[in-house]
Amino acid sequence: MRAQVGLGWDMSAPTPGLAALLPGMQTDVILEDQNRRTVIDTNFTGILTARPYGGESFKSPHLYQMYAYLRSQTGRGDKRADVAEGVLLHPSLDRHVDESVVIQGHRIRFATVDLARSAEDVRARLLQIAQM
Repeated sequence: MRAQVGLGWDMSAPTPGLAALLPGMQTDVILEDQNRRTVIDTNFTGILTARPYGGESFKSPHLYQMYAYLRSQTGRGDKRADVAEGVLLHPSLDRHVDESVVIQGHRIRFATVDLARSAEDVRARLLQIAQM
């Protein structure tokens, strides 16, 4: 496990002022073994947001951030990065959510954990999420 890991952009031909303006990418947690990498991004807000014309959706900025974490590292000679998985982890506010999708070869999971539960229950849930 690595916490607060900075990732680099795969870029070429940056203009002279770019380095001072380009935002960095810093993950919350990366879980790794010999064959697998899982990037976990935690947020202390609800996992869903209201759509303008009814219904709910996952929050676009969180999904775009995870997409950038995963896709920016592919094709650079690290096989684990090429198939890395992501978890967007939020507290359960009004309901339990556990959904996933594969986007361009990377599995992204949207999961909640009920922080009002006992420490043992929270630990068990986090271990379940980590094992995917």
